[in-house]
Amino acid sequence: MKGFLIVALVICFYQSISQDSPLPITVSIKIERTYETKEKKERYARTIRENQYVVNSDYVRQTFYDINLEIKNTSSDSISIWLMKCSYWYNFLINNNYMTFEGPGCDGNYPIRVKFAPGENKEYKFTLARSIKFDYPCRYCVYGDQVETTKLGLIIIDDPFESKMHVLDYDLLMEDKSKWRIVWSNPLYLLGKTEEKK
Repeated sequence: MKGFLIVALVICFYQSISQDSPLPITVSIKIERTYETKEKKERYARTIRENQYVVNSDYVRQTFYDINLEIKNTSSDSISIWLMKCSYWYNFLINNNYMTFEGPGCDGNYPIRVKFAPGENKEYKFTLARSIKFDYPCRYCVYGDQVETTKLGLIIIDDPFESKMHVLDYDLLMEDKSKWRIVWSNPLYLLGKTEEKK
């Protein structure tokens, strides 16, 4: 009985280590281009109305950032992760509430397992849009301090070494945030501060 108890404790210990161990993935982001657009106020009518932004012109300016994102397998084994076929930004979180993903529409969008050889990295490109709340604040709003950085978090919903899920499980696991493991990127400073080099 004593031997069985020791074996059971060892198994539980190794299972807890493997579940909490860091994932063999890094996520790096950098800005490729920053630009501003000027669109007719009507395009933003709903956003302006819902947030009571004060826009005293016929046009609205908004800042955009074209982002280059790199996912790297840092292990000596092959891995795979689930991403949407073309709207892969659905598999990411943003750590603040003033940036949103912008991306082109696509046909035939569905979840796929993306494979990475040992040490391999893959690049993805998309755009982040900065909220217009900074340029057109509502009359009586006080925003207070903002989250200083923008980081992107890759949502992992399966074992990267050995898949335990089927494509039909994807939607259910994406809806259950308790099943997520997140790999966060390096920070970008997109509130007017100079990018820090580290």
